[in-house]
Amino acid sequence: MRIWFLALMVLLAGCASDGRSLREASANQTTTTRPPPPTSALDEESSPSGLSLSSPDFEPGGTAPIDTTCEGRNVFPNLTWSEVPAGAAEIAVTLSDQTDPEEPLLLWLMAGISPSTTGLQAGTAPAGAFETLNDYGNLGYGSPCLDSLANGRRDLQFRIYILEQPSGLAGSDPGNQAWDSLRAQASDSATVLMRVDAAI
Repeated sequence: MRIWFLALMVLLAGCASDGRSLREASANQTTTTRPPPPTSALDEESSPSGLSLSSPDFEPGGTAPIDTTCEGRNVFPNLTWSEVPAGAAEIAVTLSDQTDPEEPLLLWLMAGISPSTTGLQAGTAPAGAFETLNDYGNLGYGSPCLDSLANGRRDLQFRIYILEQPSGLAGSDPGNQAWDSLRAQASDSATVLMRVDAAI
């Protein structure tokens, strides 16, 4: 018993602090940082009905066109879709940062798009369509040069929403509320992903 007691005391003494502290890392030492969380978003996702979303400006999962960033014209790209279900009353499109699946960010929301429309021309809203605020409180397209994107690769997902009734949204609606409303009302949706490599 005495031997076990002495062994325990030696072990505890080894774990105790001796008052010294670790030295600061030198300039030539390397450190590691936690990588950004993996995205849960697919490069593209069509719906069972056949609804699909794409862009002639980039491949699914490919690099964002320069014009969609603040280094270019800072506008949304050309988008096309097909197989809109019969009975659709309105179409809406969003762009969200899905890099962290736990905290997605709305960068852009356009609603009020006629169901007869088959796509969007880069940077141009069709007649009757409107943009809401995004999660940064800005009206319209949220540039991928926002501060939140300046930390490596970002996964940005376009999603088309099909609504069987008018959305009831209006320009300048808060982005988070408008986005929640769209997701609750949508009867169908499809996605396509583009990526931005921001300087670290």
